[in-house]
Amino acid sequence: MGTESDKEKDKKNAFEWTVFWLSLLLVLTVLGYLGYKVYTYVPTTPNLRVEHRPAPIENTAYRYQVDLYNVSSETAEEAMIQVVLMKDGKEWEKAALTFPFAPQHSKREGWVIFQNNPAKADSVVSNVVSYKQP
Repeated sequence: MGTESDKEKDKKNAFEWTVFWLSLLLVLTVLGYLGYKVYTYVPTTPNLRVEHRPAPIENTAYRYQVDLYNVSSETAEEAMIQVVLMKDGKEWEKAALTFPFAPQHSKREGWVIFQNNPAKADSVVSNVVSYKQP
């Protein structure tokens, strides 16, 4: 069956044992970390925040830049943003923008263009109208 020379060939040296133990430690650490993340995971809904600012360019004077921030750990789809010009307490003009995908902890940019001069409005209001959670 096995001779003395076969047993000596199978004997592991210190380097092989070191690599084995370090690899085992690495695999167990990764599995422990993933298990911890699964155990402590708390499902939430997307938390969307909208900011807007004037961004006129040469041929489009009434353009506004709209930034959508997803500050949560969940993804949002089909986020619909509404930007409204208010004058004398009423809606003067409305523009809408849809972002197809807003991943977790992200920023998306878009632009809306008004027909009327936003400087003549009393205020500009932006908000999230709707979104889907995948």
